[in-house]
This record gives sequence, structure tokens and C-alpha cells, in this order.
Amino acid sequence: MVAIVTDSSVGYSTAEITSRGILSVVPLNYQLGGYFYEENASDKNGDFLPLMARLSPCKTAQPALNNFIRTFQSLTDKGCDVICIVLSSALSGTYSSACFAADQVGGNIRVIDSATIGPGLHLLADEAVNMVKCGLSFEEIAAHLEELKKKIGIVFSVESLDRLLYGGRLNNAKAKATLNLRPVFELKGKILFKANARGSREKLEMLCSLVPDNVRRLIVGRCGAETDVNDFTAMLKSRFPQVYIHQRVLGPVLSIHTGVGAFGAAYVTNN
Repeated sequence: MVAIVTDSSVGYSTAEITSRGILSVVPLNYQLGGYFYEENASDKNGDFLPLMARLSPCKTAQPALNNFIRTFQSLTDKGCDVICIVLSSALSGTYSSACFAADQVGGNIRVIDSATIGPGLHLLADEAVNMVKCGLSFEEIAAHLEELKKKIGIVFSVESLDRLLYGGRLNNAKAKATLNLRPVFELKGKILFKANARGSREKLEMLCSLVPDNVRRLIVGRCGAETDVNDFTAMLKSRFPQVYIHQRVLGPVLSIHTGVGAFGAAYVTNN
């Protein structure tokens, strides 16, 4: 039996984790002021945004090594082969931690650097679960995921650059967030600055234009349930009428790095 492990940036709810059956989620860690937390399923993190707004520092950290070890050990003890898919190694030490844990546990464990995060990781993990349910072998699933991750990307914008800069996830002096300008980024392994958009309409058009023509699935993600993504979703629906568009609200770890008002779309292409 092949079991799938991923990290909490995937953003699954408790019900979604349960329904997938063969999936385990290892929590990332975060700090709000003097308080330390583990990121849980999307319906179990409470109202973290008000705390994030008034407490400092706000930081994130990779999962505790013991959490990976316990998860891997539990699955291998049951006779499972394990495929662990984690957020981009360019943005976190989670991949290295998972690799070290796999070496400690032994057994047939493959750790895959997804080269994405959050909604993009969600797309990849869903595909992994489906492949297991379709009866593909361990090696077939691992090989398909390595190819599939090249077809996944994220486009997004933020209201302020402060959190990306503070977290060390951005180093580009050209990106601007002023009264009239908003930066547009692409995430392919790491964060890539594309352009500064003038006004909300240009921002939406630019984001939409960065999504490839041959997408087969889209997830619109936003930081904060009150962040309005209706116009963006409508624009994507107009361009891709055959594609069902999911909407997700980001959890605390991604929210700490993007800030309230950030939004974007994760996609996977056909080829």
C-alpha cells in the first residue's frame, strides 16, 4: 500500500483529510508574538488574522523533525510505502527535514520537492491520492509526480511587500506596492517578480494573462475570508469556461508571508 504524506500548507480541511484516507498531513509551525503554534487543518486554526495584525514578530518554521519521524514510522510499521510531498525547498527547510527523517526511519520512503506551496501543493497532493486509488505502483506515482510538478504554477499579488521582505522570501528592488501600484508574481520553485500593475483592473488582467491556455484545474486562493476575489474568479471563468474553479482561504503560515488582501491562482496544465 502506498501512503501519501504532505505538509499543512496544503490547506486541507479535516473532512478533506479524512475523505482521502491514505493521506497524512504534518503541521508546519508559526509564531505570533510570544505564542507558538502548529498549523492545523484549515477548519482548526481559529481566528488567527487579528492576532497576526497586532502581534510581533510573526514567523514561520518547518515541521518539527519528530513529527515527520513519527508519521513515517507509523506508516512503515503498517507496511506502507510512503511518498512525501512538501513545499518548495527554495522557500523552506521542510524538504531537508523530511529527507533526514526518512533516512532515520528507513523503509521505502520517497520525499518529493513540490517546487510549489499551498494551493499548488494541494493540486499535486490530490493527483498523488488519485494515482494511489487508481492502483499505480510506488515508482510510477513518484515518476508521474516529478513530471506533474513541472506543470503546476501559482500567480499572485500582495497588498504590501512588508511580510515577503521580512520573511526573506523576496529579494527584488523592482517590486513596488504603493498607492497605485501592486506587484505581480509567479511562483515556480521560487518567487519570481513579473511586473508592477497600475490599478486593480490591470492587476487582474496581468494575473489572468500569466495563467497558461491549457489549464485543466484552477484554485483561487486568498488571505483572509473577506478578501474579494469575485472579479478575479469571474475573469478566469470567462477565459476558461470549461474549468471548475475552486476557492480556498490561506492558512496562518502562508498568511504570515503574504498579508491580508493577497490573492492569486494555482493551476495545473494538461501538458
